[in-house]
Amino acid sequence: MSNQRVTKDQIIQTAQGIIFHEGLTALSFPRLSKMLAIRSQALYNYFDNLDDLVNQIGAIFMDNLYQQVIESLVGLSGKAAFKKYAEVAHDYFESQGKMVELIYDVHKVNRESQFYQNTAKVLALLNKLVDSVHLKQMHAQSYVQTLISSVLGFTAIEMMGFLPPEKKQRQLEFQELLNLQLSEIDE
Repeated sequence: MSNQRVTKDQIIQTAQGIIFHEGLTALSFPRLSKMLAIRSQALYNYFDNLDDLVNQIGAIFMDNLYQQVIESLVGLSGKAAFKKYAEVAHDYFESQGKMVELIYDVHKVNRESQFYQNTAKVLALLNKLVDSVHLKQMHAQSYVQTLISSVLGFTAIEMMGFLPPEKKQRQLEFQELLNLQLSEIDE
């Protein structure tokens, strides 16, 4: 191992690369330190432990989603806003490789952590959208849970390879799922 100095950003970027390509279980301090050509003890100068690193990566992951959703919703309301929210979330998750696995662990983190708080912001935005429309039959909270389940469930099945390999066909199937969800909004 060398005595070279690395930055926190370099560590995070390298860790993100591991997760993106191989998944969360492939990330470890020994592997990360080997890729960075540093001693694994040096990682503790920046992170309390592996969970701390994962939480910080998760916070960045969810903040990036939040920013993309916020930017895409400008000037939209009603069904158009819901449609855009779901499409942006789906496209973001699809573009993030195995980084999506991060969201399956958010329930394990402290509610005060930035990862949890950033996830809550994404969900609060969806709740605001629900509050701005009239639903035909469902209660607002049930609708939010259903929409989240649809987008995340579709993305998970997509990641597992159970959907058609052609991106165009997967996008068509996602739009059909989304149209079913949107049919509950009374405009």
